Amino acid sequence: MSKTLLIRASLLTPLDANRWQYISDGGLLIKAGRIVDVDRIEQFADGRDRNTLELDGLLVPGFADVHIHWVQHHVRGRFQTDLMEWLREHIWPEEAGFEHAGLAHGHARAFFSDTLRAGTTLGMAYSSPHDDALRIAAEHARGDWILGNAIMEKSAPEPLRRASPDNADAVAPLLEELGTAHYAITPRFALNCSARLMGELGELAQRTGAFVQTHLSESPQEIREVHEAFPEARDYTDVYDRAGLLTPRTVLGHCIHLSQREYHTLAQRRSWIAHCPSSNEALDSGRMNLEAIRRHRLRFALASDVGAGPSHSMLHVMQRFVDQHRAAGVPVTPEEALYRATQAGADCLGRGREAGSLTAGKRADFVLLPRPAGKAGIEDWFEELLRGDAADLERRPLQTWLGGTPVSPDPVT
Repeated sequence: MSKTLLIRASLLTPLDANRWQYISDGGLLIKAGRIVDVDRIEQFADGRDRNTLELDGLLVPGFADVHIHWVQHHVRGRFQTDLMEWLREHIWPEEAGFEHAGLAHGHARAFFSDTLRAGTTLGMAYSSPHDDALRIAAEHARGDWILGNAIMEKSAPEPLRRASPDNADAVAPLLEELGTAHYAITPRFALNCSARLMGELGELAQRTGAFVQTHLSESPQEIREVHEAFPEARDYTDVYDRAGLLTPRTVLGHCIHLSQREYHTLAQRRSWIAHCPSSNEALDSGRMNLEAIRRHRLRFALASDVGAGPSHSMLHVMQRFVDQHRAAGVPVTPEEALYRATQAGADCLGRGREAGSLTAGKRADFVLLPRPAGKAGIEDWFEELLRGDAADLERRPLQTWLGGTPVSPDPVT
């Protein structure tokens, strides 16, 4: 039987969007990959049947990235232009190469290694349309991931259309193979699917309780093209709603340019928004209306949206979340930034009881960050932690732990 492990370090964990708990000299008791107890270090009496480890730093929950394209990781931050041109001229031709297993294996290994190094332990990722690339990603996954192959039945290059499922019967076996906990039905966006196909996928999602991931209202040009393709729909959101694709397990990327009716619909359906501030900025797509999202009490979590997003670092995403909205005069706190990148993400992905905070009973998935220094308060320190460019922030975590075991980079001694 494995011994318990007591880790001594500073601890920071979200309580909700407005509060966190900070213990400057804390103890995290772990057994069999789970957190057993969390408290001030003096509350832990000496135990003979456990090991003790002191870590020079601060522990936070593992980060959750609820919208990322693993097949774009190798070209992240490149080709920055308008969304539709970026997709058609650059990204879709890149994704066509994932029909080659050797290429997919290499990029999958790099993706999961890099995201883990940056502190991401949980996520939802888009694959290319290829079934084998999806299976390769599942084989290499490190951490807890939900994956879906992008469904691109139409309005895409022929190699991607040929590889894509074009009916729900072709999707159902993948859902069964990976399981509802790890597969997301993934109509890439409305322009890539007919109303018939989206209706089939919506019925499958409703019947099985599967996750759904797609994009909604990212750019004005995209919205104009959707209106032309679906004149019967009241708006972009209505395209998905008519198909039955808006459920409490639906994760919608971006949601930048929404009407009041669309906000109301999303609130009624209790669908989640994947807020991608760094990507929205990189493609000049616009700023998500955080004020309206809050007013309508819509559920949202943070995401990198690599490769439009220039970095897979959730510290970088938190930085852009804070800076982007503050520049528009919208108050955002470091407490909310951490919450949206941890507990909110875990809730979004159905892992709220398993991950997202340093809480007894949850998986021991966490990230070691440099210890706060000086006399500054924890809020000021956390804001300072978020300073720097993307490359700096990708390597700022000192160590990532999964299930009570250090996995990236090399264990701290």
